[in-house]
Amino acid sequence: MKRLKILYMSNNLVKDWAEFVKLAELLCLEELVFVGNPLEEKSSSEGNWIDEATKRVPKLKKLDGIPVIKQEEEEEG
Repeated sequence: MKRLKILYMSNNLVKDWAEFVKLAELLCLEELVFVGNPLEEKSSSEGNWIDEATKRVPKLKKLDGIPVIKQEEEEEG
């Protein structure tokens, strides 16, 4: 599992950040599909899903099929 790069975790019952942050232990994780989880639905409705998720799992390059653009990259580009 340590070398896992892509994880499809849609439609589970993950509902809090304490559970989500465990994904940061997957050091090679670059792509995550997490739609349909209570945590994602709540955070998306609040408008902060991508920011909060990538803050907790900073190595993500793609979240829910959307490329992650880090703040530093935006400022450089």
